[in-house]
Amino acid sequence: MACAARAQGSPAAVSHGGPAKLAPDGMGKKDDPRLMQEWFKLVQEKNSLVRYESELMIFARELELEDCQSRLQQELRERMAIDDNLKNSEELLEEKRILNEMLDVVEQRDALVALLEEQRLREKEEDKDLEAVMLTKSYNLNWS
Repeated sequence: MACAARAQGSPAAVSHGGPAKLAPDGMGKKDDPRLMQEWFKLVQEKNSLVRYESELMIFARELELEDCQSRLQQELRERMAIDDNLKNSEELLEEKRILNEMLDVVEQRDALVALLEEQRLREKEEDKDLEAVMLTKSYNLNWS
């Protein structure tokens, strides 16, 4: 039961080496400063891991796009090595399609950079909010 509550982020389920002490009415001591501080620490740790996972997913997508852009550039170079006078209209249209696809990939990469920056700013704001809550509850800030 404590594992399920801990996984859900319940402050009553967090403890220091043993099960949470129960009040006479059977409820956990939700106002226990040690438990609340541990809960805040776990929330921050979870947020940090979720953020890291998100960054890794963005970096993986960035690598995919980088690889795609590289392949498109190589294909375009090969096609452009042939004189335009020797190409038919279909080959010229294919070059244009490749160039447009390259531009699309560049736009997607730019969007990922913007998304990453937006996430970092939002994360800073979330950290400030969590810190403010902890300060209002008079809990020590020991993130490290």
